Amino acid sequence: MRFGNFSNRDYRIALDTETQLFWASEKRDPNIKASGVTITEALNKLNEKTNGLVQQYAN
Repeated sequence: MRFGNFSNRDYRIALDTETQLFWASEKRDPNIKASGVTITEALNKLNEKTNGLVQQYAN
């Protein structure tokens, strides 16, 4: 298995296994976060928080 940064996206995605929520965080400022039941929901909320600066690729 290879680990590393293979993406040039403006966000990062993580799954909280305790709450079963996806967390999306802004790549340049990890303090800007949003959660959702799906990756798309988390990205949509993050996009709202960043006024459209985070590009959405999950659809």
